[in-house]
Amino acid sequence: MKRLTYYLFSVLLIYISFACRNQSDSGEFNASSDSKGIALDKLGKITPKNSSEISGSYWGIQASTLDPELLKRAADIGVKWTRLHCNWNHVEKVKGSYDWSETDKAFDAILKTGIVPFVTIGHGNPVYSEMTTYDDPKLAEIYGYRPAPPIKDPAAMKAWLAFVKAAIERYKDKITYWEVWNEPNHRNYWGGKPDGEEYGELLNQTAKIIRNIQPNARIIAGSMAGIDPEFAEAFLSIENNADLVDIITYHNYGAVPEERAYPTVRLLEVMKKNNPELKLWQGECGYPSHSSSRDYRGRAPWGLNIQAKWLLRQAFVDTYFCEATLSNYFKLVHMGGRGEKPERSPLTGLDTLFGYPERDGSRVKTKGVNEKCILTNPDLEPKPAYFTYQNLCALMDDSYKVFRTDHQLKVKDQGIFYGIGEEDDAFPSVPLMASFKTAEDNHLIAYWLPWNAQEYLPELGRISLKIQEVKFENPVLVDLLNGDVYELKDFHNQQDNVNFENLPIADYPFAIVERSQINFNTSIN
Repeated sequence: MKRLTYYLFSVLLIYISFACRNQSDSGEFNASSDSKGIALDKLGKITPKNSSEISGSYWGIQASTLDPELLKRAADIGVKWTRLHCNWNHVEKVKGSYDWSETDKAFDAILKTGIVPFVTIGHGNPVYSEMTTYDDPKLAEIYGYRPAPPIKDPAAMKAWLAFVKAAIERYKDKITYWEVWNEPNHRNYWGGKPDGEEYGELLNQTAKIIRNIQPNARIIAGSMAGIDPEFAEAFLSIENNADLVDIITYHNYGAVPEERAYPTVRLLEVMKKNNPELKLWQGECGYPSHSSSRDYRGRAPWGLNIQAKWLLRQAFVDTYFCEATLSNYFKLVHMGGRGEKPERSPLTGLDTLFGYPERDGSRVKTKGVNEKCILTNPDLEPKPAYFTYQNLCALMDDSYKVFRTDHQLKVKDQGIFYGIGEEDDAFPSVPLMASFKTAEDNHLIAYWLPWNAQEYLPELGRISLKIQEVKFENPVLVDLLNGDVYELKDFHNQQDNVNFENLPIADYPFAIVERSQINFNTSIN
């Protein structure tokens, strides 16, 4: 009897597992299932757009490849931006001799796709500068040696500026957006102890050369690891820097993307104080689908659906809460060797039990596959995040601008999100909303719960949503995770407000848009 009971219990667990997996394959929300009062009719699936079909967008991806077929896959996502590098140490390997073959190839390849590149020019050069590393032996083991920044040495700085001049003269008719250095507030990428004023001096001299040769250039500064208002204040305070540059960029890796909204408030204050015309971009950030990722790896749980949810949440946090006009996902593909492990120094204490120490997702593995990519390794098949990004790019271009308005969101049923509602008013249990509209007053509303994302959701929550100064004529609900489009009937306009009842809510954004504003395939159900 005990054996039979155990067998039946095992079968039940397997059934539940497959049911959850099948639910995820068709999207987290399933209108045909018992959804506690949510009854929506599916209309079809959103139709993807190629980059060449989109005139302007907030969305980018760092491709990390020059393979034409893979670049075509990037364009098939519908992104409009990508980040490329013009590294001094790769171009000038011998003093006074420039080899532009790789940058020529990279720039020409991406310009054929309809994607706009912004180019990071930087990196110390060992033919001019001494190699340095961390004083902490554990960090030295992880990061290795890097050349000191040229600002430390007059001869190196002279060579750096000569390289900048040669690069801008060569590419001024191809590249408009130039970013000065990568993560200068990070010891490993700056090549020495980070100093905002030192970077500001290098930025100042570099930007003047760029502006003199290419007056129409858009100069990007910061490229900060994380969001670092104090560092930004330091480099913007250097002579005319706030007027020389056009855009400030940040790279804010973190398991909960909404947390970046807090330090951004201070960063925006710094920018507006120095120059109200400065724009903010998110220039590099992604999240791994697997725990075995090299470089930044985040925190448990990991998963393919978790990565896709994180991508969506980052996109709306960047553009709405952080006021960024570009959100660049890192990255499309990585061709590293699977299963590679770095050499480690002997572990001591608890580390022998817990594994190699890391703190808050900091870099712990410098070999293997970077699982932040949205194509698999080595098969190069799209992960769920690839299709999710297609859905977002097809749904929302930059004709939608941030529109701030009041709203009231009430939890009708918490689903599996235990405790959300009036009794819990603390982050991350407060549902969020991001609102946008076009010049023609067509609105786009995204909403979600900023919990730690889960791979599978057996049951969603249910909410009502009242939005001020917004009206809809024929709204549809888009499940951005899988592209499903649903008809919304349970709504009404009242004066200048709109009220929606019985909306599903999850740990990733759903979007409400006018049916006339999107293309979807009605034959896919």
